Amino acid sequence: MNRSAILLLFSFLFAAKAADAQFASRSGFHPPLDPPLNLSGNFGEFRTNHFHTGIDLKTGGREGLPVYAAQRGFVSRIKISAYGYGNALYIEHPNGYTTVYAHLRDFSPEIEAFLHAAQYELESWEVDLYPGRGQLPVDSAAVVAWSGNTGSSGGPHLHFEIRETESEFPMNPLLWDFPVADTRAPLLKGIQVVPLTDTSAVLGSTRPQLFDTRGSSGSVSLYRNDPIEVFGTVGIGVHTIDLLNGNSNVCGIYRLKLFLDEQLIYEQQIDSLNFATNRFMNAHADYEALRSNRKSIHRTFRLPYNRLPIYRTVFNEGRITLTDDEVHDVRVEVFDVHGNPSMVTFQLKRRAASASSTSGTLDPASASMQQEGARLLKFDQVNTLRTDSCNAYIPEGRLYDDCYAAISRHQHQQTAYSAYYSIGNPFEPLHDALILKMKAREVADPLIDKLLIIKIDESRKRVYARGGQYKFGWVTARVKAFGTYALELDTVPPLISERSCNRQSISFTITDDLSGIEGYEARIDGRWVRMYYEPKQARIWHDTKDGVIDENSRLFELRVWDERGNVSAFSTTFD
Repeated sequence: MNRSAILLLFSFLFAAKAADAQFASRSGFHPPLDPPLNLSGNFGEFRTNHFHTGIDLKTGGREGLPVYAAQRGFVSRIKISAYGYGNALYIEHPNGYTTVYAHLRDFSPEIEAFLHAAQYELESWEVDLYPGRGQLPVDSAAVVAWSGNTGSSGGPHLHFEIRETESEFPMNPLLWDFPVADTRAPLLKGIQVVPLTDTSAVLGSTRPQLFDTRGSSGSVSLYRNDPIEVFGTVGIGVHTIDLLNGNSNVCGIYRLKLFLDEQLIYEQQIDSLNFATNRFMNAHADYEALRSNRKSIHRTFRLPYNRLPIYRTVFNEGRITLTDDEVHDVRVEVFDVHGNPSMVTFQLKRRAASASSTSGTLDPASASMQQEGARLLKFDQVNTLRTDSCNAYIPEGRLYDDCYAAISRHQHQQTAYSAYYSIGNPFEPLHDALILKMKAREVADPLIDKLLIIKIDESRKRVYARGGQYKFGWVTARVKAFGTYALELDTVPPLISERSCNRQSISFTITDDLSGIEGYEARIDGRWVRMYYEPKQARIWHDTKDGVIDENSRLFELRVWDERGNVSAFSTTFD
């Protein structure tokens, strides 16, 4: 890099830092945990099928840290679930925002008393409650809960959100002045150049090409110094993540810009999200790279069915077609929410037509699928895939772009009730469920309701139940991913293993081998009792502080059932 280029780079860094330093400038919210706040996840980072809608605050691997109300207001919702947010609390504030606190262990005494009464009245541990405006008021910085590890949490932490109350749009919490240290620029790890038509090519290949970077955070360059030769229409992907001070956790970026010959042709910025469109993250990210290699690659070109609201500028849908033989300069700028910038520049050049790049064939994977009888699926219409024993109905609005797909039968892999069927490409995402129908081999009438569709993940050696309804010899289910499916029979009830069961301690392990735990119920002398459920530990238990057990309590009964209606029962008499 010559001296003038170095001066230009440093000018960019200082100017960008000054221009964007005011991003996180709002005030008015108390930190939900005691400082310092250390993040394991931030707003807008890639998660499975969605952008993360809050920030994850570390708790040092512990549970039981006090959780504070971010501002005065009232509890507007309490949701208890074995999955998702687990024990979650929603507080509505007079400034037009609602804060959300998730994966909690316990609630303050006032909130717990309200929850306890509702669960016993409804006879259900899982509840979704909406207290009235005056029922559970809270003051700013009041302790409303204690942190935990409930729901689909991968370890103890607090998930915290700020939502616009009227729209329910989640906002980027780091736009407020929470004490989060961040002087580290995002990491620009690579640039991907993607052929966007059947006749496009990058360096003569019809497959996307990823070019790694070198250099320190903030200022990087490609290992490749020569212009990248392209033919036809291409798009750019940016492999980038953010890191915060003192943490190694991968976080998401805030803003990304792409310039072609100094013209801004693409810009994204994640200030807020919309739950109704959040799954379109699958159209924004390189889905295959994310699922197979955990690489966070942002597309700067928009797929036909992408309704994300994060784009400020998208010229020509981000599609680049060079029409001359000149060398063209490309610059990518990436910022985190605190204004720390990173930049990389590289060059593109049109490549003369060649047999390898203009033959009109698809890339090798798609060409192979065509040879196996795949058909073109259109993103903007209804599509069907049919065989004599497996059908897939794909309504409009399920695909982000046109793609090739087929149903392939695996003769060497069979259950007692069907063969294995591979449907489409598992690295082609679906925005919503398709309807899958599979023909069952002959099954005795009493067992018909025990048939279900299973999804086989051979890379993880796991099977996932997908349910289904039997009718006229076929089982039908809604499934949200392409992949390998089969029919299986589930006649085995859940397993109940006693840990302890007496007046001082009630605890059990409950597991199921296929369709999964659907529900459970415990009673003492005929009266419903609250049992907590933690699927990660396969454990249910009763808190004797509920006060429903005394010296006169005698008969304890527990029923557990799976998704196919198989039931197990346990009973004992207290001494």
